[in-house]
Amino acid sequence: MKVKQAILVVLLVVILGVGYWGISLAQTPAKQVTPEPTRVLSVKTSELPKESVLEGEMLTATIAPGDVSIWHTHGSPVFAYTISGEYIVDFKSGQPSISVPAGKAIMEPINTVVRARNSSSTEPATVVLFQLRKPGTAFLDPVSK
Repeated sequence: MKVKQAILVVLLVVILGVGYWGISLAQTPAKQVTPEPTRVLSVKTSELPKESVLEGEMLTATIAPGDVSIWHTHGSPVFAYTISGEYIVDFKSGQPSISVPAGKAIMEPINTVVRARNSSSTEPATVVLFQLRKPGTAFLDPVSK
């Protein structure tokens, strides 16, 4: 009888130990893995203003279907990332337009007359814009036709 009791005690200890170990594992949080960032644009430029202090501005813009911006220039580069939809950058000089679909980015050049337009008749384009410039200067300068 003592042997049976000893075996039962050993089995009970093993069962409780395995159960506790299983519960401990279940409560251990999974290791969080941070995904690598996705590069959407890599450019080299010497066009940033040469000032001791620069003003940074980040904007969002939604270009409605069929909308076209005014012709304009930028005094310092504008970095543009399309969140949704697609927009087109036209150049008044006649150089080929650039299409910027969702997930893509461009750097708009300085002192170049451009406009943004959405050629879709149904889908708006949402864009994030970033610019570093001399404090007190405008994001863009309108150009008359």
